[in-house]
Amino acid sequence: MVKNLVDLLKVSEEYIRYLERKEVKFNSKGFPLLRKEMFLDEYPELVLPYDFRKNTLVADPKKTLLCFYCGDKRIYPRLKKVLKDIPEYKRFLGVVTIDITVTSDMDEEWQNAIMLLHQLFMAVLAVNGVKVVANLRTGDARSAENLNNMPKGIMWAAGFLGCAEEDPLDFRFISSTLRVMPSKLVVYGPEDEIALGKLNMMGFDYRVYDDYHKLSKKYKRSA
Repeated sequence: MVKNLVDLLKVSEEYIRYLERKEVKFNSKGFPLLRKEMFLDEYPELVLPYDFRKNTLVADPKKTLLCFYCGDKRIYPRLKKVLKDIPEYKRFLGVVTIDITVTSDMDEEWQNAIMLLHQLFMAVLAVNGVKVVANLRTGDARSAENLNNMPKGIMWAAGFLGCAEEDPLDFRFISSTLRVMPSKLVVYGPEDEIALGKLNMMGFDYRVYDDYHKLSKKYKRSA
């Protein structure tokens, strides 16, 4: 069972050994190198967190993208069960990699460790034939460099759920987006007019998807 940061490091070590057996290559910082064709490149009709994948909102799993925009404690059980869960992930269009909390007030080493875990989890799914979507989540400008090992021109995802509205003078989000230059961008959660305005200004191709709770309210009103 995953309970703390030390446990997360142990999980990362298990993933690395597994990926090495699968002959995955790593960059100089130890991040996995994935091929462009492993990534999803079509917009879904629906985006839902893993825990709600059996909800009646899911009309067609093959048009539904699973994500992990939720509390860390909801993500931890999936880490140890990643291989067991592969058949379930394959039922869906694709999966956005995990989104364990990483913030600018964390030590740089821990930011790097969490972002490494994110990408290792994604790599385990990818080598097992699950289409994946990279997560734009970073702590700060230093850890944002860890996005550089992803292939250029792939689809990315960003979760705004639970985030404060973008500061007009804070360019971390748009800076990360410019760093990766996504072919498409899935934005999950409340519409942040300032953040979306920056995306519009730069001409990025993106779509905004309501979070589960907002979708549920809409569904109940229409029923």
